[in-house]
Order: sequence, then structure tokens, then C-alpha cells
Amino acid sequence: MFEIDHPKPSMQLLGQDGNIFSILGQASRLLKASGQDAQAKEMAERVYASQSYEEALHIISEYVETELSSSHSVQKTTKKKEKNVYER
Repeated sequence: MFEIDHPKPSMQLLGQDGNIFSILGQASRLLKASGQDAQAKEMAERVYASQSYEEALHIISEYVETELSSSHSVQKTTKKKEKNVYER
């Protein structure tokens, strides 16, 4: 993991084309534009070594602020699950 001296740049994942390399490229450009070249390189290396698309998105979200970043609160539903007589 890395130490952040600069604030995390923000980007939105929602509406992206879904291509992980496109998302990685955008995140990398944002980091480099904010003077975080080393973090951009580290992020890319970790994404290339990741085992899944979801893991890659979470790695990117550690470096740039996205909907998946830990500072975003997770919304929980308060709706109770309906009982279904067929459910086991």
C-alpha cells in the first residue's frame, strides 16, 4: 500500500465504457496530473496483477476517489425481505 501526500483525484465509474484498461488509463492520467506519478505506476502494476475485474476496480478506487472508495458510505436497505413459502 502507499502513503498519500496529495488528495485523491475523483472520477466516476458509473457511465464508463467498462473496459478496465480505459478506466485504468483515466485514473492514471488523473494521478499524473496531480503530481502522483509513482502512485499511477504502482496502481497500474497492481491492476495488471489482479485476478478479476472487480479486484482491479477496487485497486483503482484505492488511488482515486470513486463510488467504490472506502470514504463513500455504503447504502443499506431497510426493506425487510419478504417471506416466500417456497423458500428453503
